[in-house]
Amino acid sequence: METAEPVTGEYTDTDGPRLPLLTAAEVLQTIGYLKRLESLDTTHHGYAASRLAADLARRVAPA
Repeated sequence: METAEPVTGEYTDTDGPRLPLLTAAEVLQTIGYLKRLESLDTTHHGYAASRLAADLARRVAPA
């Protein structure tokens, strides 16, 4: 599965406030919610949630 290119660039004061990065616990909780959505929604939305959960899990997996 191909993923989007990483977002790069610089923030300036005119860009507004920067949002904090997610913590590992928040990412794991998000993955759990996406997996739950997958089990409840058998449409293409549930499938998309499953793919996103898998992609996030790969990104946070220990190297």
